[in-house]
Amino acid sequence: MISARTLLRAVLALSLGVALPASCTSGGVVGGECRDGLNVCAGSCVDLARNSTHCGSCGNRCAPGMFCFSGVCGGDASIDGFGDAGDADPDADFDAKSDRFPPGDGDTDGTVGEAGDACSPPYNTAAQCGDCFTKCVSPTGLCDLVDGGFACVPLCNPPLVECAGKCVDLNSDPQNCGKCGNVCPSGICQSGQCVGAVVGHVVSACMNYQQAFQNSPQTLLLGNAVFLPLKDPVRILAYEQYTPPNIKNKVIQALGWAGTAKGRSFNITPATTSNDVIANLSVLNYDTLLVYDQSNAPPGTLGAIGTSLAGPIDQFAKAGGTVVVLASAGGEMHQLIDSAGVLPVSALTAQTGLTLYNRAPGDAVGINVLSPFISLNATCTMTTSVPPSTSNVFVVTDAPAPGVGNVVVVHRIVAP
Repeated sequence: MISARTLLRAVLALSLGVALPASCTSGGVVGGECRDGLNVCAGSCVDLARNSTHCGSCGNRCAPGMFCFSGVCGGDASIDGFGDAGDADPDADFDAKSDRFPPGDGDTDGTVGEAGDACSPPYNTAAQCGDCFTKCVSPTGLCDLVDGGFACVPLCNPPLVECAGKCVDLNSDPQNCGKCGNVCPSGICQSGQCVGAVVGHVVSACMNYQQAFQNSPQTLLLGNAVFLPLKDPVRILAYEQYTPPNIKNKVIQALGWAGTAKGRSFNITPATTSNDVIANLSVLNYDTLLVYDQSNAPPGTLGAIGTSLAGPIDQFAKAGGTVVVLASAGGEMHQLIDSAGVLPVSALTAQTGLTLYNRAPGDAVGINVLSPFISLNATCTMTTSVPPSTSNVFVVTDAPAPGVGNVVVVHRIVAP
């Protein structure tokens, strides 16, 4: 049994900088390196200077009752003032396996913890760090020496951060690119962004969904476009600044129908101003930017808004994001579409009740869409200078093959 006098001397020695045994269970090998002052032994980070299981070198275990001092196992507790020759076996009750001093019979200096187990120095584990009641949790989940005592510190040294118990660099880790858990399909992360991962998509649809039906080709077209990202749920940032509430609600209803049919789900975050889009549009946070028809916009407004969105939309699409823009004739949505770089468009022409044709049944946006079908209210055609191509797919037009006709839905594929 350790006497109260011997325990007191041990505590005093700790305060004077004498190294006591430390557990290595609160630190792991992360990012291929250990914290400064620790070494890798059996897959864990340990202090060879004072760890009784790895004393001086990995696997050099001190005999029961022996401390590890400066990397050397010492059986005489009188070393460095821990006892004297008159003490009878002062280390007899030391538990070398746990690196802890167990309470002695009748030892009134011990403190009982929450679980009823005795708590005593050196308080060097994440469960009892510095005292009996301090538990280290993320983001300071490691118990380590600080100013001669033990305190909770971060597991990782900057610029590394902790993700799921490992130290990673968010700027280059393809499993945690930009933030914890963001996996790059390409395996390449540069400056916190996935590069070369997947192509981006920009879909322009000259229909605003003020009229929608559950099993209509229009609903399927919308679902095909918005659910192009493979993630589930799809994270949607929806620009609604000048959108009539009834149109927004109809679009969300149609998305719900399409999602149910596909077995997919989505989360919508509203962007009530164009500045909200500029500030938040990133593939780290969203998979799809949905721009509702802004039919309530004051004259002369949408062209300038499109110009402000051009850069963020281009960067988002090149990073693998999906952009879906809905429109109708009668307003200035063609100016937003054109100035935002979505598609060169000079005019929108209303075409309600017109026969439309799915010209790209093999395209991801046109797949499974019936042809021909009748246009619903607020459908229009777009006047554009861009000809159909492999990167600018005319999905829906008002003419059957082999003619081109006027385009209603365009799927533009954006290379990284």
